Amino acid sequence: MMCGGLTRRWMLAGVAGLMSAAGVAAVAGVAGEVRADPPPAVQSQEHQQNVNFARSLSAAFQSVAKKLEPSVVHITAMRRVPIMERIGFFSQPTGRTELKPVSLGSGAIVSRDGYIVTNNHVVANAEQVNVRLSDGREVTGARVVGRDALTDVAILKLEGQDGLVPAEFADSDTLEVGEWVVAIGSPFGFDKTVTAGIISAKGRSGIGLPGQEENSTYQDFIQTDAAINPGNSGGPLLNLEGRIIGVNSAIASRAGGSEGIGFAIPSNMVRAVMDSIIANGRVVRSWLGVNLADLGAADRQSRGLTPGEGVMVEQVVPEGPADKAGLKPGDVIMKFQGRPMARLPQLRAAIALAPPGTKAQLDVVRDGKARAVTVELGDQSQGLAAANGATYLPDAGLTIRTLTTAQAKRLGYRGVEGVLVVAVESGGLAENAELQSGDIIVALNDGPVPDVETFTQRLQSTDLSAGAELAVIRGNLRGKLTLQR
Repeated sequence: MMCGGLTRRWMLAGVAGLMSAAGVAAVAGVAGEVRADPPPAVQSQEHQQNVNFARSLSAAFQSVAKKLEPSVVHITAMRRVPIMERIGFFSQPTGRTELKPVSLGSGAIVSRDGYIVTNNHVVANAEQVNVRLSDGREVTGARVVGRDALTDVAILKLEGQDGLVPAEFADSDTLEVGEWVVAIGSPFGFDKTVTAGIISAKGRSGIGLPGQEENSTYQDFIQTDAAINPGNSGGPLLNLEGRIIGVNSAIASRAGGSEGIGFAIPSNMVRAVMDSIIANGRVVRSWLGVNLADLGAADRQSRGLTPGEGVMVEQVVPEGPADKAGLKPGDVIMKFQGRPMARLPQLRAAIALAPPGTKAQLDVVRDGKARAVTVELGDQSQGLAAANGATYLPDAGLTIRTLTTAQAKRLGYRGVEGVLVVAVESGGLAENAELQSGDIIVALNDGPVPDVETFTQRLQSTDLSAGAELAVIRGNLRGKLTLQR
């Protein structure tokens, strides 16, 4: 646009009598092309305009940095490791341990009373989390309020700290590809590092992250070319108004550093996870009671749909929310709560992050005809447990089923009674105790638990702040794990 503007202004100046004789000859002799250079005064004026434009953009970045630097923190995850001593050529454990950093990351203060958002993978393996504020204050032992591996979000809490400056969230649904963004964090431990770029794409999924399985996660990433490096994880991605539009989570890189492809969790997803963790101590997800599938090109064409429209219902769980609302296999969900749905990961995340009990409005196409359906969403953990004939225990973050004699024999056990772990909730007490799906719990505090009813009664009568010792069978191994709040 600037080149076109320069040419037009120069031609107008020539008409007004400011063009040199050589310039007139050039115009007359070359079929309307202007080959003469602008006079020095015009060049100087245009250069100054370009400089002023660059300075205005620079001022926007400076404003974001000044506004948000007080809200961004440096996070160090600590864990106890054995102290080794060297004897000759070999190192041997001394039997003592010390706290050592195992992960570095960033975070953003989002409330005056000390809540911080960061990544789950930054603090997942920590026994202690230390936070350094922008003013140099060091907070040892920040409380991990809750973690969610499925979205890679974690919430921390600082206690007794005055003068905290919270950042504000923006609506990530309004973002457009090409918008300028700013990232602030602590790459490689260098805190208060500011980088800038644009939104390169939206709705990215299938990004491999530690502790995440592709088909069991909720990904709807913002892609950016703002430089993001190890240590930026958990830091904010900001718009030019200085509001959080995402939390930086991952990079695509062959060398381990920034190569211009970074991914951030959208702010609306972060807020939904944060609100649920603060209110419930865990993420309470919703359940529609369907199996979904993306539509192929042939399916879209046969249904008269254009690329990027709709997600198909493959199966409907009997007596689930969708079944009760009248959804059928073959229905194509076009919109959820008024938002167009183009891909399965996008719809799956939208459903899961709506609060259970929400009466969701679905725009559906069935047999070529559009219709509106209202579905009351259920609690995902309870719904999936019921569909599998299991029992969900929210306080423990655990789904279990009584181990039958036939199941025990099929697994190679004889004379074993207990409860089978069907699912372990992300960030719950069971996950913290390192329980796994497929484990068999045979005793609680040395008392046998031959069925779900007995286990539930014993757990309810146990003070989890003091801990519940579980006797567990895992394959050919037997051991004890502690379930503790």
